[in-house]
Amino acid sequence: MNFINLLSKIKKLQTIDKSTISTLYALSEKSLPVLIILTLLITVFLYPVLSYSIVIWCIVLVLFSLLRLYGAYVFKVNPQKYSIETWYKKFTISATLTAFLYAVLGFYFLHYLDPYYQLFIVATLLGLSAGSATSLSSDFRIAIGYIIIIIFPLIVSLLVIDTPLHYILATLLLLYFIAQIVMTYKMYLQKIQIKELEEQQVLLHNLFKEAPLGIFSYDDHLRIIDHNEALSHLFDNQNMKDLDLHTLSDTRPVSTMQKALTEGSQSYIGPYTSLKNDNFWIEAKYFPFTNDDHQTIGGIGIIEDKTKEHIALEKLEYFAHHDSLTALLNRRGFKNYMEGLVRGDKHENSFSLLFYIDLDQFKGINDSLGHSIGDKVLLAVSQRLVYILDSTCKISRLGGDEFIIIIPYVSKEEGIAKSKAEQYAKEIQDIFVDPFIIEDLHLHIRSSIGIIIIEPNYTNIEEIIRHADITMYDAKNLNGHIAYYNEDLDKRQKKLFGLQHDLAYAARENQLDLFFQPIVKMKDDTLLSAETLIRWQHPTKGLLSPEEFIPLAIKAGLISKITWWIVDKVCQQVSQWKKDKLWDLNYISININAQQLVENNFAIEFLKKLKENGLETKDIMIEITERSLIDNFESTQDVINTLRSHGVRCAIDDFGIGYSSLSYLKKLSFNTLKIDKEFVKDIAQKPQELTLVATILDIGRQFNYNIVIEGIEDKKQKELLLGLDEELSYQGFYFSKPIHAEEFTQKFLY
Repeated sequence: MNFINLLSKIKKLQTIDKSTISTLYALSEKSLPVLIILTLLITVFLYPVLSYSIVIWCIVLVLFSLLRLYGAYVFKVNPQKYSIETWYKKFTISATLTAFLYAVLGFYFLHYLDPYYQLFIVATLLGLSAGSATSLSSDFRIAIGYIIIIIFPLIVSLLVIDTPLHYILATLLLLYFIAQIVMTYKMYLQKIQIKELEEQQVLLHNLFKEAPLGIFSYDDHLRIIDHNEALSHLFDNQNMKDLDLHTLSDTRPVSTMQKALTEGSQSYIGPYTSLKNDNFWIEAKYFPFTNDDHQTIGGIGIIEDKTKEHIALEKLEYFAHHDSLTALLNRRGFKNYMEGLVRGDKHENSFSLLFYIDLDQFKGINDSLGHSIGDKVLLAVSQRLVYILDSTCKISRLGGDEFIIIIPYVSKEEGIAKSKAEQYAKEIQDIFVDPFIIEDLHLHIRSSIGIIIIEPNYTNIEEIIRHADITMYDAKNLNGHIAYYNEDLDKRQKKLFGLQHDLAYAARENQLDLFFQPIVKMKDDTLLSAETLIRWQHPTKGLLSPEEFIPLAIKAGLISKITWWIVDKVCQQVSQWKKDKLWDLNYISININAQQLVENNFAIEFLKKLKENGLETKDIMIEITERSLIDNFESTQDVINTLRSHGVRCAIDDFGIGYSSLSYLKKLSFNTLKIDKEFVKDIAQKPQELTLVATILDIGRQFNYNIVIEGIEDKKQKELLLGLDEELSYQGFYFSKPIHAEEFTQKFLY
């Protein structure tokens, strides 16, 4: 298509309204500071070769950018100062001048530079033109003009330099420019197609004499010959006879009437604004009538007012497919969308992306702050997702704190689809960087994201969702909290199911075993206490650590059975040490998942077992991981207080890897704080890690906690921590690995 003709069509399509102007100026407030920084960086980089000429260019461009920022500020505080058209002209002129100033890099300075600096300018201008496509995307004309002004002088300059390399660069830039234009043109075609689809919707109805239908006849010049009273009543216009339909203020149905004269029966279903500016939703049927010679001499129109029905149906359709809280697609809406996606023609050869998002700390927020705060968090998350994603992306909330994002038909090549998945995943994760401010609360939330690359022609929606679900749960266990589905993950899930099945018989088959790891004083390695650690001697997989099977136990509902087995064994062991007069420890600690505390009568049963074994309540300390405590805070608080009132000591385990830690330290006065090994492992190489540990120690002291540091593996780590506080306690492989009760007795109690 002729380029000038294309621009002309885009000009007709683009409308200037307040929303467009507001978007342009709002985006300029964000992009201009970046532009100024870019200008300064370019100047610093090119100053050694261009000297004061690049400084002059920088001063002009920075001053002009500041002037544009001032203009954006004026618009923000007083948009009524000028008309919309004037604001638009001002923005267009300033954006154009900015483009010309940057074009100087390619058109003027390029000739004075070595190839190294030339490549820098090419890359800079290429990035700038790509960025302008986003920052100026609300107006096609400005975006295209901006790209033309920046790229074309650069192409000309490269051609003038007259070397094969520069010819190649010029050709690539030309292809890039064409690609940008094609993208704009496709957006234009898409809008045209949407409009045509709206005009082509057809719905046939039986007409009855008693129906409130407006009926009229018109001649071949589209002039009304006659009409009934229902038509006059419908549009509140008594006399419409001899009215030229071309003169209607709303001519949307006119083309349909004209078409009926030449092509037969036609229908119009859609909005209509009457001569008195009343808005309707009508269903109209137009068909031709002929004379005795079978020549078309006019047409008949039958109009039914469907405004109330249309509004009602729109509302019903909307509520049936959208979440009432976030206004995103609900589960039904998501499934309907997916059915359309997998049946689409593009699905035959294109990859699509699915992101399954779960908010990791949401249950804790709901339990501790209430469901109203939780709802506001969900709403804020949905708003951030909508803000960063374009209209081609479909966002849905399946329920609770789970969201699904579909990016349809991203590419025909799997590699490109994977690259785009990484890009979108980064954008999604970035919305959780800043805290969510809800009723003056600053809530830091993290997400786990399972990513599915939907292959062409794959149509099993239920399997897609299942794959996404297991991938999302896999992401929860990864440092980056992002996981991609693959067949190995599915196989691993099935293996885990088998392991979960075996776990149900582990205690009965005597496959579980207890180990004890000493906790000693930092300054002189005096033995203070010990932590109980469980291992599973699997008949085929060997010795398994708690990390490998405790999550399975929680998921399968077996954690209670395993925990009570540990409690029984530990009580029996401590009782035996006391009988042998070897007991000289402050306590033995047992790890308890906070979910188990909410079981009926946990505190009563625990205290009963201590009494049955002749133990004091101070002999056994309960360790609760910070994360499980936060996730179950409201339901466990009373149980913890009950245990403490009977003298049972409690510790927060793995402190620092959860969230909202300070608020929980304040609400629950535990005895001991155990700092997670993640904070210790790099202190010898990263001084800032040691500073972070010192900060946590200060926090613990403020609440009068006994502090135990986990995971000390070498002498250097111990020496650094000893310098912070010699009264600390620690455990780790540097002093002793976890060992069996017999070895623990021989090594530390005799």
